[in-house]
Amino acid sequence: MLRVPVEKLEPGMVLARPVPLPNDPRRYLLQRDREVPPELAPRLLELGVYEVWIRCRNLEFLEAIIDEDLGEHQRQVYAHVRRSFEAVMSGHAAELDITRFQSTIGDLFDYLKASPTGSMMLQKLDAFDNYLMSHAANVCYLSLLLGLKLERYLIAERTWKTAREAKDLQLLGLGALLHDVGKMKIPPQVLHKPGKLTREEMELMRQHPQLGYEMLKGRVPIAAALVALNHHQRFDGAGYPARRDAQTGELLPPLSGKHIPVFARIATIADMYDAATAKRCYSEAKLPVQVLYELRTLCQGAFDPPVEKAFFEIIPPFPVGQIVTLSDGVDAVVVEFNARHPYRPKVQGIRGPTGERLDDPALHELDLALYPELEIQSVNGVDVRPFQPAASASCRCA
Repeated sequence: MLRVPVEKLEPGMVLARPVPLPNDPRRYLLQRDREVPPELAPRLLELGVYEVWIRCRNLEFLEAIIDEDLGEHQRQVYAHVRRSFEAVMSGHAAELDITRFQSTIGDLFDYLKASPTGSMMLQKLDAFDNYLMSHAANVCYLSLLLGLKLERYLIAERTWKTAREAKDLQLLGLGALLHDVGKMKIPPQVLHKPGKLTREEMELMRQHPQLGYEMLKGRVPIAAALVALNHHQRFDGAGYPARRDAQTGELLPPLSGKHIPVFARIATIADMYDAATAKRCYSEAKLPVQVLYELRTLCQGAFDPPVEKAFFEIIPPFPVGQIVTLSDGVDAVVVEFNARHPYRPKVQGIRGPTGERLDDPALHELDLALYPELEIQSVNGVDVRPFQPAASASCRCA
């Protein structure tokens, strides 16, 4: 199985996974084992489908790694978010269906905890037609993965809870799922503006954490509501919203460091990663390797160090199934993430330097950690060498 960008589809390629309908991920636009006509690519891109899973001889073992049931759980979260958000925004419902959210998050959490591959990010939700809702589902998923990695840290940070309660991640998942709920109160012409926001529009947009908190306060446990309020607070004290003294009304600085609730510290990095790797109305999606580089180098001080460390241990710069070009000109597919050497995964060659197909990719499997003379040079034609550890940075994080 290969992850193939839609614009790279070639005649004869056959789907290894069905392609869900963008507006209803429980139904399918294209079924598995169907050849995908390359001329369909423009329509798929219009619908927000940017990559598909394609069958590849000798790589069938990836079927067991890229768990299809995980995708089903993610789509269930998305479907429930979409139904509830749209009902409120259209006036057909007065409140979000919090009970349904909690049940769905519980199912996803239990699945991740029991999954043999649940300790590593394998796939975000496919790109659908509503960024706000797919983003909510993705941040929930990424936050749960981080929470599982950080169970001992959560016990140490939430000392007023029993150990069992401190590492119960359903409240983290609920807060992450609803972290951007305040954007439902932002005018659509501002929320979906393709160009740069004016100062006034930016100030309006920056109200969404407080608006979300007001929507959730008293309706969800406070630990979940505080994720919505504080997911734009930065560990070094940058961020928003500002606070006011309850007695005097005096403006106070934003929260910083350990004063930020730990669930919000987790959701913050998940939020930034997903936003940068998604196609937005005002920007193209960036490659995971590029976003990880920017988070590590351009956002220094923004994240809680233990949370940041755990994040880089579970998010692969080169996802399993991604086609990469090595420095010797060979095209290869990533088949295994190496947590100790994230930028040097195990790969299998699929095409030689002159474009010839390799008859048996299994004979061309390389653990790049053992071949220092080789490196991943490009992905989808993008030179990724500047985004690997030797690169330096000169800008700051927005």
